[in-house]
Amino acid sequence: MTMLYDRAAGLVSVIISAYNYARYLIDTLESLKRQTYSNIEIILIDDCSQDNTKTIVNEWLTENPDTFTDFIYVRLPRNLGFEWAVNIGLCLSKGEYVVFHDADDISHDEKIEKQVKYLQEHPNTAALGTVFSSFRDDISNVISTSNWISFDANEIERNYKFDIKHCVCYGTLMIRAYIIDEIIGLNKAVLFSNDFFFVSNIVHHGFIVENLNENLYFYRNHDKQFSRSLYEDDAVTHKYKEKRKKNEGQASIVVPIKGMSDKVRETLESIASQTYDNLELVIIDEQPDINTEDFISKWAEPYKNNGKFKDLVYFPLPREVGFPWIYNIGAYLSKGEFIAFHNVGGKSHPKRIEKQIEFLRNNFMYSVVGTNYNDSGNYIKFKDDIEYSYTVDYMPCMNFNTLLFRSDIIDKTGGINKRIDGAEDFEFIFNLLHNGYRVENLSDVLYINR
Repeated sequence: MTMLYDRAAGLVSVIISAYNYARYLIDTLESLKRQTYSNIEIILIDDCSQDNTKTIVNEWLTENPDTFTDFIYVRLPRNLGFEWAVNIGLCLSKGEYVVFHDADDISHDEKIEKQVKYLQEHPNTAALGTVFSSFRDDISNVISTSNWISFDANEIERNYKFDIKHCVCYGTLMIRAYIIDEIIGLNKAVLFSNDFFFVSNIVHHGFIVENLNENLYFYRNHDKQFSRSLYEDDAVTHKYKEKRKKNEGQASIVVPIKGMSDKVRETLESIASQTYDNLELVIIDEQPDINTEDFISKWAEPYKNNGKFKDLVYFPLPREVGFPWIYNIGAYLSKGEFIAFHNVGGKSHPKRIEKQIEFLRNNFMYSVVGTNYNDSGNYIKFKDDIEYSYTVDYMPCMNFNTLLFRSDIIDKTGGINKRIDGAEDFEFIFNLLHNGYRVENLSDVLYINR
């Protein structure tokens, strides 16, 4: 579990996911500006909006400098959907506490202060929601209040564990950030109700969830709401399903980097040498500079022209996030049916991806396949010995940077957690095995550690 010193004590990270909500953003930001609690960072994830969201945000920041402890605006290179946009915000967060805030809603001036105070006074409580009311057009035009919220921690636990009953409003939540180290964030296991499953996941991991019996959040009700559109418009639902589809047969190769270097060039060349030609390259840069994106774009151009790379995503991060969050971000940005991880400095055999995909296609019961590598010694194991090694001996036997897996693993799990510092790659495989996924290593040496 990440300790408090990895985060800023007392800091509240407010995650806002925005998609074409420019007309409402000012109201949202102004309500956060009015908060009586001052130690706040805003992380606004623009999910590739088609409106003037970026202009609105920049103008507001110009008029309101130094309003918050920090303000990070990130425009995603492609539209990912609410869940992954929020998760990327979580990866970037540095606060002891995290608040979720929709881009079209409004918070009571004392919401954050009251939630922080309650969590400080109740150290066993890990997540805290509030009552909310719905309004249309103006906050004074209340059209409904939340009469389904529960205020007893035991009842909340029972509702999510046994009664399958929603009783905590996701949009009102403040959580202790260490929750994210274990549950990661949202997932895309289902089309609807991911907010319910998020709270349920918190409860099922043994964390205490409560609600304040105060109306501290105002939910805007309007025709452009994504959730309303999904439930009421079959055409919108179909369009959303289409957007979530993966590119059949495509392998997205995730490469985390820290600026440009000779090792990065060598790694990219080894990827470009793959005999499998339906590839997408996803590069996540923790230390971007003005030259890196231009170099990568020019380097990739001939490979895109000859069809080697179907797409290239270069995503510069506004701050370092470390392992494993950087890999999760790359996985969220991926559109391939398969995802492969590749570190800088390692080199892949030209047939690595081809052989791994061939294995998964011929063995539909398997979801993950690694490979042997040059200096593995007795580290790599095969078949049933893999499960025994992870679940009985608690010893890893797969090289994380040789992994290729079906992308629906990320949809269902949210990615890699960091509950145990230094053993995140071990726990990724351990959790998959625990949840019934089958994994294998190829005996061929298809990866070179350097």
